[in-house]
Amino acid sequence: MKQLRILPEAWEDADEAAAWYDKKGGRELGDRFLAAFRAQLPEIVRFAGTYRKVYKEFSRVFAKPFPYAIYFRIHQDWVVVTLLWHTARNPEDLRTTLTERDPGDQ
Repeated sequence: MKQLRILPEAWEDADEAAAWYDKKGGRELGDRFLAAFRAQLPEIVRFAGTYRKVYKEFSRVFAKPFPYAIYFRIHQDWVVVTLLWHTARNPEDLRTTLTERDPGDQ
């Protein structure tokens, strides 16, 4: 089984989104968001090679019921979670951010 690596920027994305949900819906909503994000991580690792690539080498899953997508790629023996992205944001910005965060051969 592959190992999981989550880029620090992806954790920052999760923290920012949770803070927004805390502000709008109370702490419980932010906690539910983080739980939805974390719940997807074992599934990403377990089924990493089965997800369709959506941009370059990146695949995605959704942090349901929240409107966020988790972008990741397989790199050697690792599944690298690169980005947590609100689905209403500009797709051009998404591509730029993924390219900037691409871990390459790290």
